[in-house]
Amino acid sequence: MKNKKILIISHQFLPFVSPRTTRWSLLIDELTKRGNEVTVLTGTAPEELKKNYEVLYFGNKKFSSNINKVRSDSQDSSNNYLKKIIYSMLKTIYRFLFKTFSWPDYAMFWAFTIFKNRKRIENKFDAIISVSLPFTSHLCAYILQKRISADWYMDIGDPFSLKINSPENNKIIYSYLNKYYEQKFYQNASKIIFTHNEVAELHQNKFNIDRKKIVIGYPIALLDEKRIKNSLTFNYKDNPLKIGYFGAFTKSVREPNNYIINIANSLDDEIKHEWYIHNESKKFFSSIKNISSHQFLDILPRELALETMVNKMHVLLSIGNFNQYQMPSKVIEYLSLGKPVLHFAEIEDDPLYNFSNLFDNLKIINSKTTKNELDNYFENIRENRIELDVVNFNNNFSATELINNLI
Repeated sequence: MKNKKILIISHQFLPFVSPRTTRWSLLIDELTKRGNEVTVLTGTAPEELKKNYEVLYFGNKKFSSNINKVRSDSQDSSNNYLKKIIYSMLKTIYRFLFKTFSWPDYAMFWAFTIFKNRKRIENKFDAIISVSLPFTSHLCAYILQKRISADWYMDIGDPFSLKINSPENNKIIYSYLNKYYEQKFYQNASKIIFTHNEVAELHQNKFNIDRKKIVIGYPIALLDEKRIKNSLTFNYKDNPLKIGYFGAFTKSVREPNNYIINIANSLDDEIKHEWYIHNESKKFFSSIKNISSHQFLDILPRELALETMVNKMHVLLSIGNFNQYQMPSKVIEYLSLGKPVLHFAEIEDDPLYNFSNLFDNLKIINSKTTKNELDNYFENIRENRIELDVVNFNNNFSATELINNLI
């Protein structure tokens, strides 16, 4: 892909921070380096910063800011009891209404906005790339493709109609509609990017997708030499040994209970856990035996989180999903920092097993892992015997490799 005019449709984009916005900010840098002219169509109010791409923003800043305020305030531990109850109720009502009636997902009103303003969007693009989550981004691409003669590339973050747990909408009402339009979009698309082979095969079989259309585009991250150097020079002999988890948990998708019961509760007292999570995620920790070995902290802004991972943690913890069709991008970012990464696999066919032999700094454990194995692992960390294989990383998880595969 060189010297093309490319329209990227992503409801979520910078400054909103998510795995998809991080992924596509890196990919846009790669596309522009190759001489492409990139325009991003988004429902996220953009930053007033100089960019190497154009932003088309169609959205409701007031509505978005109010929703984001409810979300953030419901998580704010400094709020008094009454405020917490009010914000929690508003959040519950919001979730109920959107989970019950919205289609294809919470961003449905953005699709109406794009349809209303479709004639204001230039039609001279060589390629359209739509990004989910949310799936509404693909619906908007479908709307625009009718007047823009361009190749359509779909980047699928998580399954849509095939998602078993935590569905994007009310499957009782919309099951047929979900499958009908997902099938239609795959037929119209020129290329479809899936994050790993297992989820690609699932969709290929369910929707009879032409294999030539499918591209495997793993989660990506950017290597930072300074951070890798800081990871290498970190004092891993320092006590206590700190294991850090950064993120959230979702019922029936990703939970910490099995890790706590089978691993954390058996660890020695000099090993401590720091959990940087939302308040909602703290409800999953009732099975902890030694609560003094665990500290619960608020989610950090992205740059501060990366700094904390590199300069304060001995080990970065990942906990796998209960299904093989959602690959945790968190692990790839962990690996890119050059830190030891401990991944707890909930299932035997966890997709990360495919990479276990490529990286010395990735250790995959499960409920059958013995304390002796863990002690040996921590001893290796203390001796600083673990290092990132930069070549293998770039060959699998770089923006350059993904764009090469797309071409």
